[in-house]
Amino acid sequence: MSKPNLQPMQRAAPLVQLPALLAELGVEVDAVFDGTGISASDLRPDAFIPFAGAQLILDRAATLSGCDDIGLRLGRLRGIAALGPVGEAMRYAGTLGEALSDFVAFQLGNSNAAAVYLLRGSDDVALGYGVYEFVGNVSLHVHDLAMAVGHKVIAGLTLGAVEPVEIWSIRKAPADLTPYRELFNCPIRFGQSQSCLFLSHDSMDFALPSANRLEREKALGALAAYPPLAPWAAADRVRHALRSLMLRGRTSMPEVAGHLGLHARSLRRALLREGTTFDAVKGAVRYAVARELLALTPLQIGDIGMTLDFDSPSAFVRAFRRWSGITPTRWRTWFQSQIEPGAGRLTD
Repeated sequence: MSKPNLQPMQRAAPLVQLPALLAELGVEVDAVFDGTGISASDLRPDAFIPFAGAQLILDRAATLSGCDDIGLRLGRLRGIAALGPVGEAMRYAGTLGEALSDFVAFQLGNSNAAAVYLLRGSDDVALGYGVYEFVGNVSLHVHDLAMAVGHKVIAGLTLGAVEPVEIWSIRKAPADLTPYRELFNCPIRFGQSQSCLFLSHDSMDFALPSANRLEREKALGALAAYPPLAPWAAADRVRHALRSLMLRGRTSMPEVAGHLGLHARSLRRALLREGTTFDAVKGAVRYAVARELLALTPLQIGDIGMTLDFDSPSAFVRAFRRWSGITPTRWRTWFQSQIEPGAGRLTD
């Protein structure tokens, strides 16, 4: 029996301070929320809101306030509390690496539209954020918010002792770089294939001042009993995992199944019970990520295809034409003609 598609949702905790920030900026709060299906009172730490609405609210806040750095401003106000119950377990972890691993393991309880991941490279470790559900619009401010929250969380856990060595962002470079340079004391690269904070390998072993093994075990126990965002089925877990695995070039069914602790045959059967296939889920994630990269970045078509783990640019173009009916280049041109200036939101 197939499982009905669930609306992409997001824990509201990262947006809790938005009404107060809008008031401080002299923006009419109701004007930001009107027509979104979300009210300011919905922004509670334990509440979930539609992911599309969260993007729309951020875009409207940026437009009405004239602050292209609205995501940064909001993220600076939200530390580990923005992560929900997993934040408590992270607070008591022994090392920064253990805390961030907790975040990655349990973040799927915060969103069924975007994933947080850790990629360990030869030179550094990337703490990344990636959207894998396309909801009709994209928002560069969501990426700013995620990077600012990540920076604030790391600073809070380590009492400022650990700083990123470099930051990448999917969004195009803003006209005014000053707010970014003031917040991030490291090089920043815009228009990249992923949004992430690069950390040194040594920083993963940094001993957290708040480490407490007993309290961490209690927090993890409470987290396991916490009501989930949704009954996560096999397809949901595959979507969530693929967002980071494609950056490692590990998108085959055996590789994804192994990442999820399953045998490939078991995963195939689970997906069939839900009325779908691995290839269908993988194609949907690739299509969603492709559209975000085409909309928000200046990346070349070949670079986007490589990011999505295609064998060649032509293979990506053929797949995109199959999904959308047009080439990636034509889709990018069309999308840019449809969005409101300064935002990634489609006009009515």
